[in-house]
Amino acid sequence: MTEVSRAAQLRDFGSRMRTFAQRRREAKRARLDAGLARLGSRLGLDGSSCEVASERVEAVCDVHPTSEMVRNIYYAPDMDGHAEPGEVVWIRLATEEGEEPRDRAILVVGHGNETILGLLISPNTDHEDEEGWLDIGSGSWDSSGAPCWLCLNKLIEVPELAIRREGAIVPRRRFERIAGKLRGDYGWG
Repeated sequence: MTEVSRAAQLRDFGSRMRTFAQRRREAKRARLDAGLARLGSRLGLDGSSCEVASERVEAVCDVHPTSEMVRNIYYAPDMDGHAEPGEVVWIRLATEEGEEPRDRAILVVGHGNETILGLLISPNTDHEDEEGWLDIGSGSWDSSGAPCWLCLNKLIEVPELAIRREGAIVPRRRFERIAGKLRGDYGWG
């Protein structure tokens, strides 16, 4: 056997192996897709009854004085599970009487029973000198990059199912400053 014919045989063998491997990957992918489709169908997720709402509805929430909802506060953002303290989430909310509901950012500071407890974040510069508001600066909670303020004296309790998450978190040092204010001014632990 000559060097040229040996090289040709090796190229042919390599080509057949690549084709074989590609067919195996395609068959494996087809089996996986079929299995996921069966599972989805059994769960009622076959697409026929699944419609995404084009508009989010206003969140039903309760507002409490922060000093009446005293609890321990800790920093534990976790994007894989439930919303945790340190995360920023959005709720659909009208803050003024007669105002059209809009998405508002809140900082998660605790949990209730199937609810989260949060503090409202606002870019409104009127809060700069208002009692009960803390300057938290800019961050991913405001797309314009404007400085924001956090309302410390009113705690919003909202069902966890009513929130929208984008993976935003308050940096640990900023959160610890907020936690310090809650501990010092509102009796939190």
